[in-house]
Amino acid sequence: MNERGDASVEFLGILVVVVIPVLYIVLAIGQVSAGAMAVDAGAREAARILAEDPERTADASHAVTLIVEDFGVNAEPEVAATCENCQAGEGAVDVRVSVQVPLPFMPSWLGDVGVGVSSSARAPVREVVARE
Repeated sequence: MNERGDASVEFLGILVVVVIPVLYIVLAIGQVSAGAMAVDAGAREAARILAEDPERTADASHAVTLIVEDFGVNAEPEVAATCENCQAGEGAVDVRVSVQVPLPFMPSWLGDVGVGVSSSARAPVREVVARE
């Protein structure tokens, strides 16, 4: 019996069954990791902006959108901010940023398939801009 060419067939079988799924998992973990870093950086930046002036919610949302885009995440972030006791100058700003990170190479007919990641940050309101 001739076994010539069996090694190449076995190699192709291993490539399809093992290597390609592992490569996809690595790509998906990379995307989700980028999304997690983006929401973390976005939450910290939004908290910093709102700690300087709690009225700048549009600026904070825009900064978060830019940060998410810079990390290569193709999704719209959701920003929620609350400010406890901000008028007295002793309060703190709480910001929560969430985004649905799309998985790579997913067809559009599957819908919005992705992994949700979120982060929150808290920053004290600066006394300089506190309103009396």
